Amino acid sequence: MTKRIRVSTFLKKLGEGISEPLIVLGDDNERYILKNQKVESKEGFVEFNCMFLNEILSSRIANYLDVPVPKFAIAELDKRILENGPALRFVHRFTEGTHYASKEIANTESNLRENFKMLKDMGKPYISRTWNRFYESIVNKEDIAKIIAFDLLIANFDRYNNTGNLLVAKTENGRKLFSIDHGHAFFGPVWNTDKIGSLKSAGISKEYLDLFINSFLMIYPNKGYMGGLGEVFRAIENNIDLENCLNHSFQLVVHKIESIQESIVNDWFNDIPDIWFVDKISQSGFYKHFLLNQKSLVRWLIQAMADRGAFSNYRGGNLQWIEKIAGTV
Repeated sequence: MTKRIRVSTFLKKLGEGISEPLIVLGDDNERYILKNQKVESKEGFVEFNCMFLNEILSSRIANYLDVPVPKFAIAELDKRILENGPALRFVHRFTEGTHYASKEIANTESNLRENFKMLKDMGKPYISRTWNRFYESIVNKEDIAKIIAFDLLIANFDRYNNTGNLLVAKTENGRKLFSIDHGHAFFGPVWNTDKIGSLKSAGISKEYLDLFINSFLMIYPNKGYMGGLGEVFRAIENNIDLENCLNHSFQLVVHKIESIQESIVNDWFNDIPDIWFVDKISQSGFYKHFLLNQKSLVRWLIQAMADRGAFSNYRGGNLQWIEKIAGTV
């Protein structure tokens, strides 16, 4: 069961993120990042009406796959807190009720991301080897393959061009990489016909696989190779070992993904506040349909990425998977 907390007080605004998250103190005396589904855009405030649903499902799936993510909670923000902090209502557009909250990760390193953003805003390129150095000394390099496969499973395309969606924190065991911010997974944070169509379309067909790869993994259409995954992806992908097609970095996590049963997916939907759904029965059905189909496609998507030059350690050939090694070919 997901932990539930009550927000005790607002501490400060967090600088990053389209949802303008806040640092709050929970009634358990822990610090949390509190998110808001009302987001400011050029047209005014819009409602990301399935962002909390995306976040909690992604976090539960991450825990199943042993992807490093922050601990999370369902946070109750009551009227008293809002009355004592009018800026929460009138500036940040928070309302009373249940919100998604992730536990603040201590000792995060942000200098490189801040410098990157400054140079990007100035129109200046950032040196790739700087990013490579930033990630090369992390203690959990084996989790990078898990994160990439996880992103393919949940259709999370907001990671590798967004420098804030992978955090490095100093822990007692060394510098550790964490995956955060999954509100735009499952084809986006807004429940609409485009999102429904994408969730419905998952299946082993050339049309779907080409759409997924070409549209969302940003292949240059006239050149056939991965071109737009960004500096962050380039900095971490060299930790993926694909030199031996019989024994490679993705085998274990893909095996775990393909072992997902309907009962496991059903458990992921337990204990989610009804208010986080637009239409609970319909949404649950479409999300479950997607996950139970997408789980079989991750291996094909990884192979397609490798064939199109996404991984510098790939030397060609068909990647082999656990059941093919254990059984008959």
